[in-house]
Amino acid sequence: MKCKKILITLLIFICIVVFFICSYILLRDFQELNKSNESTENLIEESIEVIEETQKKYIDWDYLKSVNEDIIAWIEIEGTNINYPILKDKKLYYLKHSFDKTYNSNGSIFTTNHLPFEDSETIVYGHNMKNGAMFSDLSKYYNKEFLNSHLKFKIYTPNCDYEARVISVYSIGIETENNNIKSLNFDEKIQYYKKISRYDIDNNEEINKIVKLSTCSYINAKTTPTDQRYYIVANLKNI
Repeated sequence: MKCKKILITLLIFICIVVFFICSYILLRDFQELNKSNESTENLIEESIEVIEETQKKYIDWDYLKSVNEDIIAWIEIEGTNINYPILKDKKLYYLKHSFDKTYNSNGSIFTTNHLPFEDSETIVYGHNMKNGAMFSDLSKYYNKEFLNSHLKFKIYTPNCDYEARVISVYSIGIETENNNIKSLNFDEKIQYYKKISRYDIDNNEEINKIVKLSTCSYINAKTTPTDQRYYIVANLKNI
């Protein structure tokens, strides 16, 4: 009987400890999300102005560079939460840091390209956060209605503004993807992206430059963290 009481007491203690740990994690994640959202909103307010007559965006790149020299572009997908600066990253620093270089598990939107948006293909990364931040809305592209209503998005850079038109959406393992494309030239990659797309997307435009958005996918995931990725590939055209 005494052993039973001790066991019950121990289980209650473990449950209390687990409860406090989970509460701490939830509170920490909530605080980090709020901090990330607040910082981004302040950055938008300080650096972006919409000209009423034309509804075109004016971005103060000098201000953005004063905040962080690594800010090299801005991505906006209307009708989603994706409205963020893009940072150039060499050592995956921004996986766990905000654009202001403070630690944040939400991370930032970033690219490791040597010449972002000058290269024929630029890959842009962001976390698929359960709280809805960063690139979590990319998973919605697997819904055809969402895809059709969000076929175009904008990428702004100091030298050029782009309209990106989606040509492919799919989910695949990282290693499989790397093996599939490692020996392909640019034109062959375009054909591969179109062929592997979940949906057949009409696009007869000439394609000379693309952007590839990447975030974690939990479709057919067998590992934690998952090795699956959502890929949204879009044709880049100067505005």
